[in-house]
Amino acid sequence: MKRNYISPKNAAMTMIMMLIFVFRANAQENFQIKWSMDYNQAGTSSHANFSPSDASLLGGVNTYSLLSVYSASGAVVVGYVIRPWPAAFSAGRCMEFSFSANSFKYNITSISFRLRRSTVGPSAFKLRTVLDNFTSDVAASTLITPDAFYSYNIPVSFNNLSNNNFSFRIYGFNAVNFVNGTLWFDEIIINGQVLAIVLPIDITYFKAEKSEEKVMLSWETAWEKNSKEFVVERSADLKDFQAIGTLKAAGETTGRMQYEFIDDNPLTGANYYRLRMVDRDGSFSFSKTLDVITPTPESAIQVLPNPASPEKITISGQNIDPNFLLLSNQSGNSISFHFEPIQGNLIHLYPEQLLISGLYFLTYQKNGRKEHVKILVP
Repeated sequence: MKRNYISPKNAAMTMIMMLIFVFRANAQENFQIKWSMDYNQAGTSSHANFSPSDASLLGGVNTYSLLSVYSASGAVVVGYVIRPWPAAFSAGRCMEFSFSANSFKYNITSISFRLRRSTVGPSAFKLRTVLDNFTSDVAASTLITPDAFYSYNIPVSFNNLSNNNFSFRIYGFNAVNFVNGTLWFDEIIINGQVLAIVLPIDITYFKAEKSEEKVMLSWETAWEKNSKEFVVERSADLKDFQAIGTLKAAGETTGRMQYEFIDDNPLTGANYYRLRMVDRDGSFSFSKTLDVITPTPESAIQVLPNPASPEKITISGQNIDPNFLLLSNQSGNSISFHFEPIQGNLIHLYPEQLLISGLYFLTYQKNGRKEHVKILVP
């Protein structure tokens, strides 16, 4: 008996063409991605094109001290309760919601959510997205009345997106009491349409692993369409990314392709990696960002303790000249401080103003030596 054999490559192409045919019968399909925050932080999608990640809190742990971080108090089912929140806006303290697109381009038409604050909780919020690396506000408003849920529906026009990964962040601030101010999150929803346009690249995974004193990056694509190259970018502070290497892409393929890149000289401490995926027409999109902490030599700067306090940062290191230290926040703004060397190799840094909750970066650069240390202030 003669049997027909379909190669994995042809099978993948057949599946893509079938999906495109289905979509063309109806030029676009609506989708909804939702984080209900009902006893978990998982997201759900109404469409197979998307895989949502769990909602995550950035900028320190959730120090809410009751038996559960989930509470009804006016929520649709329950809401996720978080504290603390800073008195002034901090780019490092927020809730992040993200998803990956699997096969097709898409539009986003609205982002909605429900928020409730305690009496001493944050009375203001901002909404930002990864489309401009979280630098500008998509929306900003105030929560005037405490202990009541406010419902927001933010219309947006994010069209023809080819980003394999999309995320947005909600920042709370203007808390009256840093320790006890709380914020409830409930019913976070993204609405949009899936387009009958295949993504230029479908990444199945992107990994970063330490290998002795190097960092090994690896990723795989399920298919590529008009792809030109992958630019590997690295950052020490999540703000300024620099290209450290380029790999030629396959161009046109419906089979799986694996890529590897080795960073021979990673930074001391935190290294943030992402891929800039460039098409032949010059357009590009970014992968998700990976965080790798490289081993620190004996002479490297260490923060003791870390997380640090808002009023004092203590560092340890051999032959450190504090005049060559730079302290900055996550937005890259320098923070003034004075210092006090004490016994041994310890130095106290005292910021001119108390640090608000968030992520900070300490940089030391002298005589060709450059180190970066990530500092968390809860």
